[in-house]
Amino acid sequence: MRDLTEGPIAAHLLRMSGVLLLNSLAGTVFSLVNIYWLGKLGPTAQAAVTLAAMPIMLVLILLPVLSMGAGVLISHAVGAKDRVRVDRIFNEAFGASSIVSALVALLAWANREAFSGLMTADAATAAVIASFYSWFIPSIAIQIPMLVLASMLEFTGNVKAGAIAQVGTVALGAMLTPALMFGWSGLPAMGAAGAGLASLLSCAAVMLVLLAYFTRKDAYLRMRPAIWFARPRELWTALKIGVPAGIGSGVVSVSLLTIGLMLRPFGPIEQAGFGIGQRAFQAGLMPLTALAGAICIVAGQNYGAGLRERVSRTLRIGLLFAGVLVPVLLIVSEGFAPWIGSRFSSDPQVIAASASFLRIAALDLIPLGMASVVFAVLSGMGNTRAGLMAQLLHMTLLVSLACGLSLLAGFRPSWIWWAMVAAGSSQAMMAWWFLRREFGKPAEAPLAASPDSVAVAP
Repeated sequence: MRDLTEGPIAAHLLRMSGVLLLNSLAGTVFSLVNIYWLGKLGPTAQAAVTLAAMPIMLVLILLPVLSMGAGVLISHAVGAKDRVRVDRIFNEAFGASSIVSALVALLAWANREAFSGLMTADAATAAVIASFYSWFIPSIAIQIPMLVLASMLEFTGNVKAGAIAQVGTVALGAMLTPALMFGWSGLPAMGAAGAGLASLLSCAAVMLVLLAYFTRKDAYLRMRPAIWFARPRELWTALKIGVPAGIGSGVVSVSLLTIGLMLRPFGPIEQAGFGIGQRAFQAGLMPLTALAGAICIVAGQNYGAGLRERVSRTLRIGLLFAGVLVPVLLIVSEGFAPWIGSRFSSDPQVIAASASFLRIAALDLIPLGMASVVFAVLSGMGNTRAGLMAQLLHMTLLVSLACGLSLLAGFRPSWIWWAMVAAGSSQAMMAWWFLRREFGKPAEAPLAASPDSVAVAP
């Protein structure tokens, strides 16, 4: 545990956001490595794993429901020096994530062939999906509790352990994936199923290390299995915080799906350009996302400690950091858009389409930078509904504007990108409104602790 209620806030934010950025980069590298090796197996395997990932992404949208909700409550309890409440929140969230993910995985594994048939009409591709699911679905049962563990560690101020776990998973997966796919070192050549087994083995190994980490005598978070099956006392409060975060992830997915459907009349060139541009844009957002994660944790602990002035200072320093970061990202996106597109495609038309998207969408970084900082502070204070309302308004405006523009003569994909920028400004306005509303009212105590909680020194 690291006490973030003392010491320079700027130093806390820089240290933590750097580690969280490394964590995000590791996940991106793992994804790129998988894409590379799957390409060596041919288009059927590549298509199969891509299709197989879609329903899994819907399951992972549920992850913030527990990780965010429990994490925020833990940060409040850590700030209040309430060790008893920290233990209860931690064990209730871990127990719930383990039980629910195991049940969902068991149901999905038993029906893996039916799910595979729903994803594609091609029998060969469906067979590859089913073989991949045989190993990958059990890995999800391990991966969700593992990510919940890492997230709760982060909210205690310990971001290094989660980053080490993520990097360890990536490193093991990067070594095992090609070995199991192609039968290196005498191993059986399993094709796409090897990618699923590699995920299972790497997740299981890292999970065992994490569990050993929590059994140390000096561990701040302690495993108490008796609490996992006891009547929950904190879980409902965690869900009230986490559910809006989970719905928000779904809203983003629906927005992207809507845009993808609107591009269908323009053919594969524009669709490929959007896919490349969107991936590059999301990669560019990683520094902002890491900063927002650090802000949420620091604000949460100080809010739990009742240090309202430090919460306000976290907001001001976060806005300053975003004000430095956004222009750099904007310059890179505007100046290097064609080069970025050329890293993913050799087709001049696809490169031009991706550059058009990236240059226009990059303007959305300006309102997004402010909004991400404000909503991170509000989330740290337990108010995740504000971010959800802003995302719902953004999606409504984007879809309405884009659909309206599509009815006009001469409609082009670039009009959708400008609609994104226009809708993005609503997030900044909503952030400003919630900011004035939250900080303009008298200070409130954080969410109440359990009746049996006792404040103890860490």
